[in-house]
Amino acid sequence: MDTSSVPPHVAKVNVTTPSTADASQKRRKQPANFQCPVPGCGSTFTRHFNLKGHLRSHAEEKPFQCKWPGCGKGFARQHDCKRHEQLHLNIRPYPCEGCKKNFARMDALNRHRE
Repeated sequence: MDTSSVPPHVAKVNVTTPSTADASQKRRKQPANFQCPVPGCGSTFTRHFNLKGHLRSHAEEKPFQCKWPGCGKGFARQHDCKRHEQLHLNIRPYPCEGCKKNFARMDALNRHRE
């Protein structure tokens, strides 16, 4: 397994919830060869790019800022920032077929269905 060096400042060890880790394992189609080097974390990734974003979460680095006026919320991953910005525009692309409520994230829709 390939590992990267531990970030110089580890503010948080646990940045991945057990349910997120379980969901990642279930949808993987290829081996996760990149392991988080932070002691006690254990998260694994199929791409180095995703490990880099994960390491920023440990260091609480948030280089991607929401551009919506007055918001300024920061994110470790650009994808998370873009998804957040869609909330300001009320873009919620995941509808519940049962109650017709729309969700911004698939995981939120799945929790709603449970």
